[in-house]
Amino acid sequence: MLMRFLYISASIAIISMCTPAGKTPGENPGPEPTPVPAVQYDTVSLDSTLVRTSCADPCLNYEDGMFHLTMTGSTNLVMVSDSDLNRLTTTAHPTGSSNYIYKSASDPNVTAMFGNGATLSGTWSPEIHYIPEDDLPGYGGWYLVFGMRKSGNDSSQIRAVMMKSKTGKVTGPYVHPTTGVQYSTQTILDKDGNPITVWLVGMSLLRIPTGKYKGLYGTFVDETGRGEGLGKFYQRLRIAKMKTPWQLDSDLGTITHPTQDWEKIGASSKLPQVVEGGTAIYGDDGEIFMAYCGSGYWSNYGLGQLTLKRENGDYCDPLLESSWIKYDKNPLFSSKDSDDLRGAGHAFFLRDDAGNRFMCYHAYPYSVKTGKASSRNAYLEPYAIDYSIMPDSAPQGLIRFGLYQNGRTAPTSKGLPITFLKKKAE
Repeated sequence: MLMRFLYISASIAIISMCTPAGKTPGENPGPEPTPVPAVQYDTVSLDSTLVRTSCADPCLNYEDGMFHLTMTGSTNLVMVSDSDLNRLTTTAHPTGSSNYIYKSASDPNVTAMFGNGATLSGTWSPEIHYIPEDDLPGYGGWYLVFGMRKSGNDSSQIRAVMMKSKTGKVTGPYVHPTTGVQYSTQTILDKDGNPITVWLVGMSLLRIPTGKYKGLYGTFVDETGRGEGLGKFYQRLRIAKMKTPWQLDSDLGTITHPTQDWEKIGASSKLPQVVEGGTAIYGDDGEIFMAYCGSGYWSNYGLGQLTLKRENGDYCDPLLESSWIKYDKNPLFSSKDSDDLRGAGHAFFLRDDAGNRFMCYHAYPYSVKTGKASSRNAYLEPYAIDYSIMPDSAPQGLIRFGLYQNGRTAPTSKGLPITFLKKKAE
């Protein structure tokens, strides 16, 4: 597993988690940074791959010399920020009012969606994405997307919502994208402008830069067969072209559904076969991959790879399941055999101006003596795209992660130094 150490053996310059305008989109591109002479920067290090304890579904962004982390909550969402990744910890950043980017008690959309008196028991899988003006003219800016779960025993009551940063900064404050009201969410709308009122969660964004299918796409997770028993109850990765950041411009297409054995672990008559968390990864020559989670998070959770086909230099229709090739040796990344982690998955991908790639993910700490911990932590790992291996099921390259690949376990993730750059005080 030499790849794991190749990317952490030298200083890694993270000036901005973004792709400059005019270049092929990278993972979660942000606004184009103002060039700053290298002499104005000095190094800080992440002492291990641990980013934050008690953190599920982490989303990590970088802007103006600061790292910003948000995560799944119960009734609210918080963001913790620091110029030093080592300080993004629970003890250094207790949750306070200044950390809130969403408060469900102040959101009129909760009762609009779920009825008078409704409350939330989950604000799931938040992601913050920058949408360049060129992608959707008139809608450029930072957007927060997440899933809302209604309190109660009916787990089908989950909806996808969106907010926009009022200031144009990743820190917000986040407001309703049309009314400007803080903490107020916008339900994702179908192509006819109607609120989507079925189980929908895990929204992310995908960009196709050129060709017939150029545009911004939303990816989602939905379900089918609830109550129909084992094998009939499963999740699907869905996709639609976007008219605005919160309204679809097409019907939902299917990217994939559970077909491989590793995607079905943990399923029962009441629990679905799982594919979720589809997130775009962009290659060096326009390749579009998707990393996604398979199997229940309570079981042998891991990450798999899909590749969007290209024919004659153009992308195939992303709304068709036949356009997506599933790697036949998934999972690419899992912790089922690691010495210190279990349930590793739900990745958020970052890429710096130098082209170095990183993945922020969650996992349960684990030991042989005490077993799996009760809550998850957020970790950071380098990854790479291997263009020397292009099998039929990964014809444009293979994503290489550090922790686990095809049954081979890398050394423990504890104590691996990763060096970033931060801007010196003026």
